[in-house]
Amino acid sequence: MKSINKTYTGDCKKGKANGMGTANGEDSYVGLFKKGYPEGKGVYTWKNGNSFEGNFKKGKKTGPGKMIYKTATLKDSIVTGFWKNDTYLGLYETPYKKIDNSQNVTGVRFTKSEDNIKRVRLYVREDNILIRNPQITIVVHNGLYQELRAQSDFVELTNATFPLKLRATYGREFIEIEILEPGNWDVRVSIENIKGLEDKPSSFN
Repeated sequence: MKSINKTYTGDCKKGKANGMGTANGEDSYVGLFKKGYPEGKGVYTWKNGNSFEGNFKKGKKTGPGKMIYKTATLKDSIVTGFWKNDTYLGLYETPYKKIDNSQNVTGVRFTKSEDNIKRVRLYVREDNILIRNPQITIVVHNGLYQELRAQSDFVELTNATFPLKLRATYGREFIEIEILEPGNWDVRVSIENIKGLEDKPSSFN
């Protein structure tokens, strides 16, 4: 990398930095290298004093880490979380996850819009048909919400507190999910009823 290619001390392989080492130039880096690039854990420091401590891949911030921005005051500005290809993803690598579901649930899709609105809307699509006025029961394992509102196409949990972990049941079907990051979330559940099995009420996917 041109920004750190003036001097190098450390392990090499086939003429390139590979292993543990220290590289200096306009900027500096101390940590693991692979084929001449910072790769793995290390600390990269820019000429302006800003630094990143965490994981790298081919010289780019990728994975968990901590970015420290030098300021004119005595206190630095620190950002922690996850990066991918030098882009900050947020406090969490994936701010949501599906923990479990019943057999007829074939998919769960999460989308987020505004950060300042804290609510969760649950939609159910059964056999490719959006269910109107879905009768959904919610049991919260972690977090809070103010009110459960039934709307024409979804149920809505208002003024939610995150992380929010819940089990949603529709008929005999269910999903268990966790949303870590605050925001305005839509959770769309797809269900496919398998022919030949015992008839069941619709459920989440």
